[in-house]
Amino acid sequence: MELIKQVIEFIATGLGGLTATLAPYGFIGLVGLFLLWLVVGYLRVSQVGIQAEAATLPAIQPPRTPDGVLDAPRGVPYCPNDGLRYPAGARFCTQCEADLMVSCANCGATIRAADESCYRCGTHATLASASDLSALA
Repeated sequence: MELIKQVIEFIATGLGGLTATLAPYGFIGLVGLFLLWLVVGYLRVSQVGIQAEAATLPAIQPPRTPDGVLDAPRGVPYCPNDGLRYPAGARFCTQCEADLMVSCANCGATIRAADESCYRCGTHATLASASDLSALA
């Protein structure tokens, strides 16, 4: 019975002091995490977003087969929704913001342009080289 009385006394008196001591540190920690989130977001946009938007090349319409299927050459990113062809290095469609697709330059498997390697053949050279692209133009 005495133990229960001591526990109730600690909760009533000791826990209040402990909470009053730790609450400001918790608040400062949350504010610090929020400020860190703001700084990281700013750095991400300022170094990647603006430069990426300034260097965006126009998308071109790839040819279609007689039955209406996109005839995108291997290793060239294209949007499966809009049917627009993008330069190498593009990851998202500027019109609908969908992930771009690319046919692997080695085996022809359709993968996302953001993927680092082909799931079928494992090659890391999924995009066409500059000499291949100049031959397409």
